[in-house]
Amino acid sequence: MTNLTAIAGSLPRLRLTRDSIARALGWLTPAAGAGNGVRTLAFWDEDSVTLATAASRRALQYGRREEVEALYLATATPPFAEPQCAALTHAALRLPPACRAEDMRGGARAGLAALHAALEAGRPALVAAADIPVAKPGSVAESRAGDGGAAALVGQDRALLRYLGGASLMSPLIDTYRAADTPFAQGWEERWIRDEGVLGVAPEAIESALRTAGVAPETVDHLILGSPAPGVAAAVARAAGLHQAKPASDLAAVCGDTGVAHALLMLAHAMEGMKSGDRVVVVQVGQGATALVFEAGQDIAAHPPTVSQQLADGVQEDAYLKLPLFRGLLPWEQGLRGRTPVNEALTTAFRHSEALLGFVGGRCRETGRVQFPPSRLTAGGGLHVDAQEPWPLADRGGCVATCTQDRLAFSRHPPSCYGLVDFNGGGRLMMDFTDPEADGLAPGDAVRFVFRIKDIDERTGFRRYFWKAARDPSSDSQTTKESGA
Repeated sequence: MTNLTAIAGSLPRLRLTRDSIARALGWLTPAAGAGNGVRTLAFWDEDSVTLATAASRRALQYGRREEVEALYLATATPPFAEPQCAALTHAALRLPPACRAEDMRGGARAGLAALHAALEAGRPALVAAADIPVAKPGSVAESRAGDGGAAALVGQDRALLRYLGGASLMSPLIDTYRAADTPFAQGWEERWIRDEGVLGVAPEAIESALRTAGVAPETVDHLILGSPAPGVAAAVARAAGLHQAKPASDLAAVCGDTGVAHALLMLAHAMEGMKSGDRVVVVQVGQGATALVFEAGQDIAAHPPTVSQQLADGVQEDAYLKLPLFRGLLPWEQGLRGRTPVNEALTTAFRHSEALLGFVGGRCRETGRVQFPPSRLTAGGGLHVDAQEPWPLADRGGCVATCTQDRLAFSRHPPSCYGLVDFNGGGRLMMDFTDPEADGLAPGDAVRFVFRIKDIDERTGFRRYFWKAARDPSSDSQTTKESGA
């Protein structure tokens, strides 16, 4: 039987308050800032590829990347129409060349549909989903949305959740649409979406999945409904006969609706409170519905609370203008230094892709010296030619050696922060610092490495990716424990 062997979420650090949206645009439209709490806001160098990669790295901590046979990347907001976005995540994760990589697009259900396909195939696979929804300023969709990603590993070992069966039903109902050459999705009337788009098809998909799984509706303990329509989970549970099922938190007040990733993100969060033997139904709608039935295995008790930890690690943001600016919706004066074109250099990028995307350096077999980028000639004393072995650095972490806050260099979030980083286990590199608290990093601080956008060519839309250093939150918790706080 195929199992879901690992699952993880990836949430940006920034939490934009809905009050700040209302203060900025409430004079213009009463829909601005709809709802309470906060929504996640991706930093300027995050997109659906980097969020999917971050979630996948967390999931792969509980699996073996060399055994993954397929990668599915689901998103409704890809940074590229061409090339394939899954290929970038494939390279960043250093998955085997024989691992098939596919983009899954087309709407909010793409993430759960990809998981359904992977579970039915029964082969080791990684399903990654991420979205950065772009909505019209001041709209309800802008307030309700959130940026985020999630990833799940599928295989035969480590029974975190045992897959019992599922169903995917199609429907011509279109509740949201976006033309290929337009930035904003358009939605239809909210009650119609709720009554026909969710209540009209979700219960039927659940009933079909339960029949396939051979599970009685009254034995289901949890319902995960990844739907943007508020307050419908209980109605779906009643309509499907799930009288004992507990609807999971929709994360609306602490995160927002992350689109393609939301069902998986809600599942990862709900699993933190599950026990062995619990049965769960996960459903998401969009031109039909996909419903999957699982039973929690013995390993569920060891499932780490990664989503709760990320929710708690957020940084409140009250500057609404960061949202349209980071999305490229607000023209702004970038100064002379912001006019420098980005050189695509695709031949060089391909030649050094293992180093640039996979963050693989070199370690000398003779001296043990680590360096990045790798080279035929080892630095330091002695003459050692072609003595380096590949040395992956992405998961090693490091420590800040020097730091600079540059207010003259161009940055989409001034100041530009960078410095020397010492890798754990040897090696040193000048790196960009990222995330909201980059300007707070100081020598001696522990950092982790994150896959992010390096720069964007605004003329062509091309973007380069590389690795940056960010504060390591695990070092903060360790410091707190040691201090007895």
